[in-house]
Amino acid sequence: MTLKDIAEKAGVSMMTVSNVINGKHNRVSAKTIEKVNAIIKECGYVPNLSARSLTNKTSNIIGVLITEYADDDLENYLENPYISTMLGTIERQLRKNGYYTMVRAISQQSDIMVLLKNWNVDGIIFLHPDFQNHLEDFYTQTGCPVAVFDGSIPLPGVINITSNDQKGLYLATKYMINHGHTHIAFVADYEGVDILTNRFLGYRQALEESGLPFRPEYVFPYTPSYEGGIEAGKRIAGGQNEITAVVTTADICAIGVMEGARLSGYRIPIDLSVIGFDNLKLCQYTVPKLTSISQNIPEKAKTAVDLLLEQIRTGTLSRPGAVQMDVEIVERQSVVSLF
Repeated sequence: MTLKDIAEKAGVSMMTVSNVINGKHNRVSAKTIEKVNAIIKECGYVPNLSARSLTNKTSNIIGVLITEYADDDLENYLENPYISTMLGTIERQLRKNGYYTMVRAISQQSDIMVLLKNWNVDGIIFLHPDFQNHLEDFYTQTGCPVAVFDGSIPLPGVINITSNDQKGLYLATKYMINHGHTHIAFVADYEGVDILTNRFLGYRQALEESGLPFRPEYVFPYTPSYEGGIEAGKRIAGGQNEITAVVTTADICAIGVMEGARLSGYRIPIDLSVIGFDNLKLCQYTVPKLTSISQNIPEKAKTAVDLLLEQIRTGTLSRPGAVQMDVEIVERQSVVSLF
């Protein structure tokens, strides 16, 4: 079955069939769209994307780029539950819209240009961009549609999707305070990392509003990973301090904190209450189940994909491209009340 066969069977031109397949529905009546799609489904017609790419100068491929650091050669970034959850949600949303996902790890700006020279991608999504100034140069040079998660490129046309990170740690810290905790630790090496710094500011804000002193010794500057959490948990449980609660910047770090504290003889949450950030599914599998800050990852990914595809298809955006997602606390079992 060819495009010509479908056109003849539907009694329309090949151009009309092409418009239906390519989503140019403003040029075709609803009745014709329904008729052509019914024939396509009946005949099991699958468009030749390679041929379409040559004709339309598009590929229906979106590149998803993840920052990889030079000293992470042995790391599998897909083991990071936040990244794998984001990728799965992005891929599903792109697939629903007829696009393919190309995942690539990058360690420097030149990696992006190599990708563009070798692959005809229609747009790019950046996860955890780490060289933001270079990304501005890249966008100015190429004009390739771009969506950025958890970062901000202040250029017209660039889609920036963030969460209200400061509010997230504010809510976590206030939740601890409202449950009677006054000695609350913060775990993350936040300095120099905007997203983590914003979360740290939320921690400080909640303490100040509640009249509690900020104690520098309650900040544990470990990488917000499982391993970093274990080290922080051991230090908290093994130290001579009054800490009864911990707020973190990632669920996987919070799980590490719980494990590190347990290894040092603490009971969770009786001796130490813990709150995570991201509200990943794994929060439901821990013992106790982990209370966490939800940034609504599915909606975050859907918003970015919808805006990026709108820009690809129309060349513009019908709404602002800078979107900050709201956050909320999801209560489970990892916090005990001291009242």
